[in-house]
Amino acid sequence: MFLLAVLIIDMMYEVVSRRVFSAPTLWAYDIAYMANGVGFLVAAGYTLRNRGHIRIDFLSSRLPIRSQDWINIVVYLVLVFPALTFMLIGTYTGWFEAYVTDQLDPVSPWKPLLWPLFAGMCIGVASFFLQTIAECIRHFRSIFGIDVSPLQVPEQEEMDGPRG
Repeated sequence: MFLLAVLIIDMMYEVVSRRVFSAPTLWAYDIAYMANGVGFLVAAGYTLRNRGHIRIDFLSSRLPIRSQDWINIVVYLVLVFPALTFMLIGTYTGWFEAYVTDQLDPVSPWKPLLWPLFAGMCIGVASFFLQTIAECIRHFRSIFGIDVSPLQVPEQEEMDGPRG
């Protein structure tokens, strides 16, 4: 929510500065893409937690819940974890190199430091990775009868919409 406020204030300031005072800023575009990129990655874990990601389950939804849980575990282990691992390594490596070398954005006239951007991206990917682990554990707990499946939506939630 904070990054959304930063993005709105940034864009409003840029529009007023450019249109009213004919004095465009050097930094508004950079702040906008950095806030948007970090916000998108931070929101990924939150969206997974609240079951907001689009699911293509028109075939698997016809299977028993236990089979659906197994399918989800396989997808997490074979597709999602490896992808997020590479993304986490990439964002951490990018952050570390940018921090050590004081790397600047080469295409921006403002030339901001890039390590805060990579740090935010790394935090966002890490939170998504941790939430994915939590979801995988929920599916394991469901398979072994310890808890209800995360795929089963309580009746009250069906009426109210996604949790959040």
